[in-house]
Amino acid sequence: MTRRLADVAKYAGVSEATVSRVLNSRSGISDSTRDAVLATLDDSGYEQPVKLRGQRPRLVGLVLPDLLNPIFPVFADVVGGALVRKGFMPVLCTRTDGGVSEADYISMLLGQQVSGVIFAGGDYARADADHDHYRVLLHRRLPVILMNAATDGLGFSRVSADDEVAVAKAYGHLRSLGHERIGIIVGPAAHVPSQRKLQAFPGDPKLAEHAILSMEGGHFAASQMIERVRPG
Repeated sequence: MTRRLADVAKYAGVSEATVSRVLNSRSGISDSTRDAVLATLDDSGYEQPVKLRGQRPRLVGLVLPDLLNPIFPVFADVVGGALVRKGFMPVLCTRTDGGVSEADYISMLLGQQVSGVIFAGGDYARADADHDHYRVLLHRRLPVILMNAATDGLGFSRVSADDEVAVAKAYGHLRSLGHERIGIIVGPAAHVPSQRKLQAFPGDPKLAEHAILSMEGGHFAASQMIERVRPG
């Protein structure tokens, strides 16, 4: 047990005495420190004492940009199922225009003492967005996973595709089919994954378009590109 306390203390960044106080529900521990210790217990696979399980539900926030893009409902289904099998309860948070913001969702999730948060697309991928709510999560030492490329310096684990390789493979495939005038449509200019794709694009820069990240945005950008390069 002493070894386990030492491990938890090390990863939570606190003393073994603090871990012991949390496990024994003693006073004098801040909420942020208690959250950090309990989150480390969850993340390390240690079983929480029975008396603590009722105090802190094993919730994990699953924050998605929307459910209109067909990839996000599939993502929620797969990840949510995996969380349930691990004994966690997913809390689905989806943003809509004029609705609850990502920062608002984070505030509500922290109020529910979640064990961690998974983001699949969000403000972290935009260089021009407010990132203060991510710093709050970092301060709380909650386990956080960012799906897809993110701005540098946030300090969270990330799972993302290699944008440079993806563009090279797509471009090379079209070239192998005999195509010569190859364009690319990416997201907004401040969108980090789109920036990386655009930097890796080996074709004519004039054949590049920015678009809103939606099916309608892609359709409009494609129409604009075709109209611009169509012979007069």
